[in-house]
Amino acid sequence: MKRKLFILKILAFLFIANIAIAQESNQTDSSIAKVADTGCTGQDTFDQGVRIVPNANSWKDSYQANGFCFCESSFDHGVGNFKIDINGQGRNIKDICDELKKHPSFRNIANGDPRYNTIQCGNDPGHEDAITIQGKRIKDEKVCPGRVDQGSAGCQCKGPKFDMNWLGSRPRFGGGGNGDNTGPNTSFTTPSNNASFSAPATIEAIVTATDSDGVSNVRLYLNNSLVRQENVSPYTWNNNNQDNVLKNLPEGSYTLKAEATDTKGAKTTKTISFTVGNDDGGGTSDFVTILGQSINKYVSSEGGTRTMQANRNSVGTNEQFIVESAGNGTVSFKDSNGKYVSSENGGKPMNCNRNAVGSWEKFTLESLGGDLYAIKGNNGKYVSHENGTKAINCNRDAIGDWEKFTIKGLNTNRSNELIKGNIEPYSISVYPIPMNADDINLTISLPKKVTYSSIEIIDLKGNSIAKKNTGAMESGTKSISLNEMKQSMLSNGLYIIKVRLDDTVITKKITKQ
Repeated sequence: MKRKLFILKILAFLFIANIAIAQESNQTDSSIAKVADTGCTGQDTFDQGVRIVPNANSWKDSYQANGFCFCESSFDHGVGNFKIDINGQGRNIKDICDELKKHPSFRNIANGDPRYNTIQCGNDPGHEDAITIQGKRIKDEKVCPGRVDQGSAGCQCKGPKFDMNWLGSRPRFGGGGNGDNTGPNTSFTTPSNNASFSAPATIEAIVTATDSDGVSNVRLYLNNSLVRQENVSPYTWNNNNQDNVLKNLPEGSYTLKAEATDTKGAKTTKTISFTVGNDDGGGTSDFVTILGQSINKYVSSEGGTRTMQANRNSVGTNEQFIVESAGNGTVSFKDSNGKYVSSENGGKPMNCNRNAVGSWEKFTLESLGGDLYAIKGNNGKYVSHENGTKAINCNRDAIGDWEKFTIKGLNTNRSNELIKGNIEPYSISVYPIPMNADDINLTISLPKKVTYSSIEIIDLKGNSIAKKNTGAMESGTKSISLNEMKQSMLSNGLYIIKVRLDDTVITKKITKQ
């Protein structure tokens, strides 16, 4: 039996050798090898008498990622010098592959990516170029220009093309049109530059990026370390408590950098700074208590385990809040559990269970004199203590007795109002804030008559840009239109509104958007 097996092995070896010799004798050094395209037949293919194994690593020259083809090649057989026409000029494949590493959708090859044994993917020019291998002229990758993960069955199954439009826009290949492509217009919505937070701080970042070519992606960096890439607007981080690096930040100074890339590869970066400090009262955050004025009851966070109430007779851990600047004149309230108060957009009772500050966690404090405030949510509605009989809500259109709160411990240096004179009898508010609507009104509450009143708008340089004498006013609540005065506010940004009521002057910062 052993002798028979030995003879069979010898015969098999001679048979294979004869096939190789026959194929070698059919070709000459000066001819192009007659290698047939097998297509997706599943049959084995031979090149120069050598059986081709498409799954071999050396054949993985390109791969598909994010809808485009990218290179993964050793540039053997001289394929790096094959040329593809870009802007009317032949460009080397190797140079193209190098430039594609800057493509906004580029990433390194990953498990599961379709792989191809031709560096050109679906761009084709290289398939028709004859090259010399061991003294013989053949067409590179002619035997199987397809998917290597499918074996021979994947031959002729070409991948997608390079992003030729993007390559044509690159200065390296004569792109740029009337000038270099500029990156997206990029800015931070939140946090604001030079914002301050209490340690441990958890922040949300929102970036605005626009570009006439379209925005491909925005990457966020914390102290130059990548947080995450966002591909779809709105470009938001930690809005769902998903970014651990933005949570529980210790004391220190930080930078946030947004890098936005348009669809043609142009980039723009925007960097802001913020600080995280302790709660010693010297920064922008303080422990405060919030008391419903008409019921003399304290607001409780309920530890974030249920909806908030205003029914406590004394101050405990859950009745103390940290006030943080949330940018553009707004503040956020954080409980000792590290969670933020949410207005729930007025759709349901308020909770203190948010991990980061979003739009629903931003509030505006409207001074009613001294330590008395109304708390307005980002929805334009006021917070009501509901007379202490049910959970508090942020759904009131106007300020009544239930919408007035005494806030003790608030750092007045952070207040958005600069108050001169005795204003205890008076209160003013501007709606809406920021001033981004057509109809702007100033509301003045007067418990007694004033014989003289005026309204003045001042820019941050101290220039008076608009003034209106409003004369004598009887007691009560007055609503005065600011639409005409708004026309003098030619640019967006901060302004100061100054209201004189007899000998009392109230000045308040307002924002036009």
